[in-house]
Amino acid sequence: MSGFDLAEHLPAMAIGAVIGFIAFAPLLAALMPVLRRKRDADMGVGLIGVIVSFAILLVGVVAVALIARAALVAFTVGELAGFFVGWVAVACMVIWDHGR
Repeated sequence: MSGFDLAEHLPAMAIGAVIGFIAFAPLLAALMPVLRRKRDADMGVGLIGVIVSFAILLVGVVAVALIARAALVAFTVGELAGFFVGWVAVACMVIWDHGR
């Protein structure tokens, strides 16, 4: 059984995290006007944000699968972590803003 070498996979994870965070941007763009109460919630706009975010994540995974298959798992973990950090940041912002 082969071991996991963090130093070897760290660049792929870091690039994946950046792509995951970038993939969160369309969803954030759809969400921010609603959170700031500048616009009512719109299912269509939210769905477009989700679809574009998913497309960015998918293109990243497919590109890495074609270019560097050995780094695919590390890249995908990084992507998911970056996307999750975006969600956590928004959740913390909403919780902090709600407390004021």
